[in-house]
Amino acid sequence: MHGTDPNGKGNQVSETSNTAYRVLARKYRPASFSAMVGQEALVRTLSNALSMGRLAHAFVLTGVRGVGKTSTARILARGLNCVGPDGTGEPTLEPCGQCEPCRQIAEGRHVDVLEMDAASHTGVDDVREIIDGTAYRPVSARHKIYIIDEVHMLSRSAFNALLKTLEEPPEAVIFIFATTEIRKVPVTILSRCQRFDLRRVPTDLLADHLSQIAAAETITISAAAVRLLARAAEGSVRDALSLLDQAAAMGEDTIDEALVAAMLGQADASALSAILAAALGGDTEAALAGFNEALSGGAEPERVIADLLDLVHLASLQAAGAPAADLPEAVRQPVASLAEQGIARLGRSWQILLAGHGEMARAPHSGAAAEMLLIRLAHTAPMPTPAEILARLPDAPSASGPAAGTSAAGSPAAGQPVAASSPGQAKPNAPADAPQTGETSAAHPPAPMASAPAGPASIAPQLVVEPQLQPEPPAAPLPDAASPAARQPSSLAEMADLLEAAGEWALATRLRLHIGLVSLAAGRLEIKLVGDAPNELPGQLAKALSEQTGQRWMVLLSEAAAEPTLHETSQNQLSAERLAAAEHPVVAEILARFPGAEVSAVIPHEPADLPETDRQEADRQAADENSEN
Repeated sequence: MHGTDPNGKGNQVSETSNTAYRVLARKYRPASFSAMVGQEALVRTLSNALSMGRLAHAFVLTGVRGVGKTSTARILARGLNCVGPDGTGEPTLEPCGQCEPCRQIAEGRHVDVLEMDAASHTGVDDVREIIDGTAYRPVSARHKIYIIDEVHMLSRSAFNALLKTLEEPPEAVIFIFATTEIRKVPVTILSRCQRFDLRRVPTDLLADHLSQIAAAETITISAAAVRLLARAAEGSVRDALSLLDQAAAMGEDTIDEALVAAMLGQADASALSAILAAALGGDTEAALAGFNEALSGGAEPERVIADLLDLVHLASLQAAGAPAADLPEAVRQPVASLAEQGIARLGRSWQILLAGHGEMARAPHSGAAAEMLLIRLAHTAPMPTPAEILARLPDAPSASGPAAGTSAAGSPAAGQPVAASSPGQAKPNAPADAPQTGETSAAHPPAPMASAPAGPASIAPQLVVEPQLQPEPPAAPLPDAASPAARQPSSLAEMADLLEAAGEWALATRLRLHIGLVSLAAGRLEIKLVGDAPNELPGQLAKALSEQTGQRWMVLLSEAAAEPTLHETSQNQLSAERLAAAEHPVVAEILARFPGAEVSAVIPHEPADLPETDRQEADRQAADENSEN
């Protein structure tokens, strides 16, 4: 079998049965930065630093497994010590691979390049050996380089022992750290190093890389199988090559999509699409039958649910108008069909599958958990979306009707008449002089109704609320704000507003919560304390009122019957508004269809100011409709 030389020089490497087989992950380990996949930012930064003479004395390389951290460290060590085939070369990021330093470093026997695995050398004594070695100049190379893999495994004492040497290393000494757990490395170490984050390799780039290696190894593999391997590797080049090696052995150098799916414990794309389509269609029996068939074919329950999540994600992207992904032919049509379900249903399905996927780890039997999840999805999927619920409710506004203010639970604004949903239909609870919205004039173009988002908290309908348009009475002349008359409160509410305007927030809050009014006259306030009011509250209130009004105030305590506190009055008013909103036909229908639901708040509708011509037109329409009724 022949393959491309890892140095990228195009030489042929002959392997016979007498030679130990080298797995693809080792055989195609990059020997130069030009052979690395998906790390252009790292290569560009190091190239510029080397050409400008700004190479740091310490590096830390971080990223997920298999993206090239250790390979980068070794390539950097070879490049900095490379002397070229003729022995006169300068430091480079493209080591020749032929000179003595390059060969010795590649074989792991160069005396000036030491590689240590911190997972098995975690103590301070191991770091002390490194520190002692830095006192000596390189024996035969330009730089003495220490490569510490999985550096996060070092103990705290070892890190502390390394700090001083790492901050001011001797000349010609370079440290290169590699780790998959960058958060476990102390910030005191990170601040002394130049950090490089190696990214996951994109799926498309990884698929191209696998195709090139398969061609070099005379492995026949389909494009769909390559994409399955690339996606399963999750951005790790080493994982992708290991999976390719395994698939090649399983299929005797002939790999197709079905073989890869069986090897990974996945159901094929058509089976997954059928399971999801049956569940979203409410066909529980077909969904469970497809799931059991996938299990009998070797698929893992957790993997099946994860693949269903991927399908829902792809379908949601298409339904949202995002550019279509480069999908395999087997799922292109099913994904397009699923996208027709709409964002609301797909979003709800995503939430159900995602929650169930997390529950599978806690279930005693993952297969049973997956079956229960499919039953839940099939039972919930046919339920109407919020927009469909609106269309079925009585007196529900049409999609082209004017927008209206609603509460979080879909109740109408308290004290506001509710508009009819069709022309000529009288609005319930509407006074005779209120303008109707059965017809829309040119001055009142219909506002589009915003589609309700998916989820149980968004089932409230949009109610059309029309305010009564009446001419405003002439405003009474206001007293001068500086005059004492302008600052004399005539109720507890005005007192609270006066205190808040003066910055007495705590005192105003206590007034609202703990004071019931018995009597009020100019300069004289008789009150009853409610709840756990502080004893000094009357004195504080008298002093604050005297300062703010310029008049002496007396605050007397009484045991006579008192009015409710401002807080109690406000709560009673809110309760009355919620009760009135709950009695509206549309809201009552919602509460009946969703047991346990309740009206949580009532938000009044505040219509925009109308121009005078629009106001006159609205008044004219209201008068016409009233005369018809």
